[in-house]
Amino acid sequence: MSWFFVGFTLLYIGFLVLYPFRWAKARKLTPAYSLPDFYVYSYEFHLHTQFSYDSLGKPEDVIASMQAQDIDFVIVTDHDNDTIKNFLSSDRLLAGIERKINGERGEILGDLIEVDGLKVIAHPFKEKYRWKLSRDKNYFVEAIDLKDALLESKFRLFLFLIPALFLYPFLKERALALLRKVIDLENIAERYIKDGWENPVVGGLDHHVKIYIREVGLRFLFPHYRHSFALMRNFLLSDRKVENSKDFIDAVKKNLSVVSFCDKPSFVWVEGKDLYIQTPYENTLVFLQGAQELCFDGSCAFAKLPTGVYVIYSYRYLFKLGRLYLGLSPLFFTAVEVGNGGKTSARGDKTEDTSKGKKQSSCPEGF
Repeated sequence: MSWFFVGFTLLYIGFLVLYPFRWAKARKLTPAYSLPDFYVYSYEFHLHTQFSYDSLGKPEDVIASMQAQDIDFVIVTDHDNDTIKNFLSSDRLLAGIERKINGERGEILGDLIEVDGLKVIAHPFKEKYRWKLSRDKNYFVEAIDLKDALLESKFRLFLFLIPALFLYPFLKERALALLRKVIDLENIAERYIKDGWENPVVGGLDHHVKIYIREVGLRFLFPHYRHSFALMRNFLLSDRKVENSKDFIDAVKKNLSVVSFCDKPSFVWVEGKDLYIQTPYENTLVFLQGAQELCFDGSCAFAKLPTGVYVIYSYRYLFKLGRLYLGLSPLFFTAVEVGNGGKTSARGDKTEDTSKGKKQSSCPEGF
């Protein structure tokens, strides 16, 4: 029995380390270009507070988590109200509203989030909220909803949640990195393309605090905002410095956002029909899906592409055996339009570093 337990434990650990894995024929490129100048801003989108009927979190908890995870902007999206705006002490915390859109017979036609003119279609791949209205190309799509993505396979989530909880007292937020392995970026990309979306994308948390205990010297939230912030964030690649919340929303509308699963940005930009990608890690597998399908191995990628909309997603890998890549973990996800003047990135003003919007203009590993 003891040998069986030891063998099972070793197999389980091996599974946790090596899963997921993927067979890929990837190109390896030597970087021959430098980054354009970006202002880079991190932001979180789609979370709920005590002003939603199904959440208990307080505004001060959002702010504390925002500071702990070094997030530049947070968009709170309570159900059917923006009451939180009366309790905001920071211009970097924005109030949006999430509303279900119903038809004449009460059927759900979609779920829409609005914040200062920015409109985002939420839960686009969840059957209950599947968008049944016209597709305004000025709307964004919440391509990755963190809660939906984690719950897509409850069994797979269970397999990684147990060790994450066991390791959390020792590793804190770093233990939660195991949960990223549950997120299937390939499946999300295929749904986006299959459903015919051409809209720009963002990532949303759909975070609800379900347990809240507050006593003298104790504040316990579950799940905690900072845990979701640690798992996923958006990086806005802006062509100009953002001074306030209005500037921020305008910049989101005009520039590219990259959904990131680490605290370092990956860069994607288009010049004409040339697509450029730069990630912070060398052990990176990058996939393009659209009118042309490509795969790249390494921190840099470049391709001349036909006109169209492309989904780009990436994994970090632990190691590879020939064309077999093992120990994958999501790195980033975005969508770009090539050749039609869509949201391609930010390029332009050369600027100094600031405490919030960080200019990036070179591409060493681990920048």
